[in-house]
Amino acid sequence: MATTTNRSTSEVLVAARAASPRYADLICINIDCIPILMVITVNAIPVSVLSATVHIQYPSKMLLAVGKVSGSFEIWLCDISFGEFDKLGSYDAHDFVVTGLAWAFGGRFLYSCSQDNLVRSWILHENRLNEVTLFSDMPRDSSICTSREAFDSCFGVAVSPGNLVIATVHCFDVEKLHRMYEGRILKAAIEYFWIGGLQVDVQLKSPFSCYIEENSSCLEKELTYWGTNIIWSLNQYHCQDKPLVLWDIIAALLAFKDNNSKYAEHLLIKWISSSFLQLHMDLPPEKVLSAVYSSLSYIPSRLLHLLNIICRRVMLAELDADQITGINKKVQKLERLCPGMEKQITKWIEILQSSERELRGRLVGFSFSAFTSMSNTETASQPGCWYPVGLAQMEQWIALDHEHLCDQLKIIASEVTHEKRFLTSRCSAVETCSFCSASVPFESPEFGFCQGENSSSGDVKPHRLLRCVVCMQVCPSTPLWYCVCCHRSGFRLAPEPLFRMSSFHLDSDSYTKSSSQAVSSKPLCPFVGYCYGDNNQTFYFLLHLYNNI
Repeated sequence: MATTTNRSTSEVLVAARAASPRYADLICINIDCIPILMVITVNAIPVSVLSATVHIQYPSKMLLAVGKVSGSFEIWLCDISFGEFDKLGSYDAHDFVVTGLAWAFGGRFLYSCSQDNLVRSWILHENRLNEVTLFSDMPRDSSICTSREAFDSCFGVAVSPGNLVIATVHCFDVEKLHRMYEGRILKAAIEYFWIGGLQVDVQLKSPFSCYIEENSSCLEKELTYWGTNIIWSLNQYHCQDKPLVLWDIIAALLAFKDNNSKYAEHLLIKWISSSFLQLHMDLPPEKVLSAVYSSLSYIPSRLLHLLNIICRRVMLAELDADQITGINKKVQKLERLCPGMEKQITKWIEILQSSERELRGRLVGFSFSAFTSMSNTETASQPGCWYPVGLAQMEQWIALDHEHLCDQLKIIASEVTHEKRFLTSRCSAVETCSFCSASVPFESPEFGFCQGENSSSGDVKPHRLLRCVVCMQVCPSTPLWYCVCCHRSGFRLAPEPLFRMSSFHLDSDSYTKSSSQAVSSKPLCPFVGYCYGDNNQTFYFLLHLYNNI
């Protein structure tokens, strides 16, 4: 959500884009080209900052916070459907101009900051804000050892994508810095607060709710709140329109894993059990993962992307991405890669491999179905049209992994293989090396080895060539894009509908309608669901914070 305002006026113009009524992209503007829902006259005091969010309990309502130069701010509740605004209250929170406002946890918490150098935390309860203590119970970055007393004022506040961290920007009081060292290099500081341990006073339908007891210790309650909030954060990414930026969730899970690996695994098993299987009971991890394995074809691609990211970045963080991708189906290789840990990580590697095999099968099935739905090969030359390539390589992969594929994919593969258009238009499965022009047979969807003339005698080693993650063809010497999560490369774009599949269900009619407009606007990895640019996640978080100062 973007917010802008004319700080010289006290009238706030609020508009909503009509593209998505349920999750409206709310923008505070003063431009005539976008429909204005209502003009809010706050008072004669100029507005300094705005923050808006969709209410977690009422998707048709919006919460709007209006900060002023006097140090106070107001809270408004807007009914998006009818364009009606109700003022919930005004709060004299600061002594100087309000420089930052940020909602968290779907409007349940609000954070405000000011030039008075204060950052205050508020909880919304029954349409009224109550101040709560702002604390951080996770390790902070110790790279800056300057005391907080050296801060002169606060210029902005932002909430992380997963709502587990807030960050504030401060400038320094030069008189309190060491003139020789700190005064020359320190211009501003960013302070982080972990807020995932807060008790969110809202029914989140979390499986951790039954573990909260009146006589439980403070630590147990905090762990329960952390588990509840992390699962809530993960569930927000079920929405296809929310970018898969998970750095705060991953950081929190890794911190818990280092201190209490059983708790971290228990938390993720709870999330998988409730989100993937709709089960709200305690089951051993092996049974939950086994149930997921048997129902992969019915799980939306979005959830499989989330599962793959969590597996690689949290549960298998000890292994390099190249090691994970190169692991053979036989578990014996784990002993060489990570001695003594194979029993703990085997189950997560197996579920990751099964999930990625399922997603690859969906890509192949989509490609074959799109091919059969296209009337002629001229469709590939039309602007904005996605056309499947690498069909021969996909056919070879089906032959290699035939025993693990679902029956539906086997059927459509057999139908496509016998089509005359497929036999005449597909390229050979044997390709040539970009370095020595030797042939490269298809042996794996991940990479290939060329068959140089002298390679068999041992004089010359065969070239190891990467294959495109989308079409399985050998990549050029410089691939167009690279996934930093799974370390795969590509030079083709995946079809956009592939990432919105709710299950492995191939319907030729739906592909006929969508294939002509199926080109993704950016390189999205079929296995983790985001592009390489989205991995500069901390940078984008700080850039958002800077732009709102």
